[in-house]
Amino acid sequence: ESLDDCVGCALGSFCTGGAAQPTACAPGSIAPSANMSACELCPKGHYAASRTACEVCEAGTYAASESLSLCTPCPHPLSSSSGDVTCSTCKEGFYLLDGANGDPADIFKAPTKHCKPCPPDAICATNTTLETLGIPRNHWRASLLTTEIHECDASDHCSGSEVERSRRRLTATLSTGATADGSGCDTGHTGPLCEWCVSDEQY
Repeated sequence: ESLDDCVGCALGSFCTGGAAQPTACAPGSIAPSANMSACELCPKGHYAASRTACEVCEAGTYAASESLSLCTPCPHPLSSSSGDVTCSTCKEGFYLLDGANGDPADIFKAPTKHCKPCPPDAICATNTTLETLGIPRNHWRASLLTTEIHECDASDHCSGSEVERSRRRLTATLSTGATADGSGCDTGHTGPLCEWCVSDEQY
């Protein structure tokens, strides 16, 4: 063969050199550039969407090892974030009993032991923990560590606790296991079911 007969190694394949014919990359590996001598493995948390590109695993799936051609769906009732290598959060409608202290490996091995159904009147988005349960307005709970949620029949000052707001105040309150004064209550109110006034001059 003359040099004029030589053809470059195409994307998605590799060539070992000489007169060797191009070899397509194996599933889970890619050749994003032409004339590669070896294919690259897709890293953990990714999959080979084609022979030329790795893509991040979507939320709710995972890739625990390299060179995968598909991501694995999380087992019920677990979920994950995009690009995760395991599933260690709970899907919508469930909450993580262990909170931030849970071991990801233990959670994955025993999903139903760690992810519990959302309590009545609570809001459980994906990745909710016991401490970050969403509490709707006109409802109240005494502690970030309880699933007992009470409807505020005698007071209309229970503001609830949206998921993100609960997360922001978690660090300051979790050490005592109790919500801070007025948490879950409208301004000026506090106590059980938000039935107390903050000021002694109010009633």
